[in-house]
Amino acid sequence: MLVRRMKSKQNLHRIIMISLIACILCIGFGIHNVYMGMPSKDTLKTSQMEVPLLLNSEVVLAEEAEVNVILWFEDGEIPLEIWTKKPMPNWNWDYKELKTGNGNVAVTISGHCFIDKNEESNLYSWYTIMAQQMAKTDGHIYLDERVPQLVDIASYLSKTNALPSQWALQGDMVSIAGYQSNFNNSVIAGQDLVNIQLLSRGKNTEGQTVLAMPVLLEEF
Repeated sequence: MLVRRMKSKQNLHRIIMISLIACILCIGFGIHNVYMGMPSKDTLKTSQMEVPLLLNSEVVLAEEAEVNVILWFEDGEIPLEIWTKKPMPNWNWDYKELKTGNGNVAVTISGHCFIDKNEESNLYSWYTIMAQQMAKTDGHIYLDERVPQLVDIASYLSKTNALPSQWALQGDMVSIAGYQSNFNNSVIAGQDLVNIQLLSRGKNTEGQTVLAMPVLLEEF
């Protein structure tokens, strides 16, 4: 038992060191890009088209992912066009009213489904457009995508040129939040502006991972 515990602690320390080193490297790459100057419009356009979600990121083995979407309206008003622009043709919205701290009634509509790689590309396009529309209505959009496996978070962040700003370890779970310039939707977390959060837990490739934009609202 003592040997197993020692190995477990060594593995945990190794995970911590790898995660911290990966974060430092990502930050270093970001600083280097700043000094190299701003990219051209053509480069930005190409980068935006290639920004992957999990299934198309080449860091997961899963062929299918579960997606959850929540639209939050603080004033309780939902524009008609929001109802009609669905992520998927067979998408169903669930309507809920919530009392806020100031006594007002906020409204959320939410839904979920399972998607493949092709549907994921369409979902990202929908999310990009919807995030812009929600900003005009003072609404908020939250999206999370889940796959049944452990994911190399550092590799994903590197592929999307995302700069990590917050990270935490709790048991066998790693959580990293950061900023990706191509994602339009962002929130303030403490003193940091973030628009992407990844949580992954498990061992080897067995586990669970969730990618949330801008942050995770539901349990993981």
